[in-house]
Amino acid sequence: MLNANKVTDIKDISKYGKAKGFLVAKKYKLPTFSNFFVVESEDEIQALLDTYKDQNDFCMRSDAKIGDIPIGVSGKNGNRETIFEYIKEVRQKSNELDSSGVAIIYWNDGNFCPTYKIEGSFYLYYRAQKELIIDYVGKGWDGSYLSHGSASHETYLIPWEDILFLDDNNRRKYRKKVVSQSEYDDLRASRINDLVKNKNGIPRQIAENLIPYKYDEIKNEYFRQVIHQVILPMYDSKELQRYYKEYIPIVQIENGKIIVPEVILPERLKEKEKSVLDEER
Repeated sequence: MLNANKVTDIKDISKYGKAKGFLVAKKYKLPTFSNFFVVESEDEIQALLDTYKDQNDFCMRSDAKIGDIPIGVSGKNGNRETIFEYIKEVRQKSNELDSSGVAIIYWNDGNFCPTYKIEGSFYLYYRAQKELIIDYVGKGWDGSYLSHGSASHETYLIPWEDILFLDDNNRRKYRKKVVSQSEYDDLRASRINDLVKNKNGIPRQIAENLIPYKYDEIKNEYFRQVIHQVILPMYDSKELQRYYKEYIPIVQIENGKIIVPEVILPERLKEKEKSVLDEER
């Protein structure tokens, strides 16, 4: 078991794509989870539960080493029982693909927000010295829809030299797309189906009530938080820009506050492109 708060574990953790993205978010002091653990087996899960006896709520994601086949096990929230089901699913899929699959168990104070209660998600695609592209999905969608390219409600394009002057008052002049109601209806129907058919799905009526019928654009308050807590710090990250020409913070609004689960780096982008091509074949 690897602990992201242990300096001696950082080198091994950085071999995993999503896990490395969390370390980048932490390094640049973005608002993110307080910690996470990388686990491979039921024994490591049990050791985690034995150490944190009062923790009953878990945010779980799958990962693989950079360069290996992504195992594609969907993330979910769980409890002290379902966490064992999740690691079994990760291990089974990893064995099927002969990959290095692990589970990432995120840590935070309080309960984790279910994905269908997330109030909005941002995909901040930095092309260093060129532009910032922002894709956004509204209430009820999580960041995975943006990283997989399966949904977007608004898109913005900000020239690099304008990023410093971006604010919630002038943002609309950079907006290139906003979803129409008919497009939103189709995306909403697909999202509800995803929630219902999921292995641990919710009843259709609850999903219908949770996902808004009409799309409302980004709240200025949220946009303002993202600008000051993520967009500007990442614009100023000269060290990051020396090594990477592209990088993508994922931002989610949970309980009125922003959280950055990871910063996607080119290693993951390449692997994502490879996995998409494999699926198409």
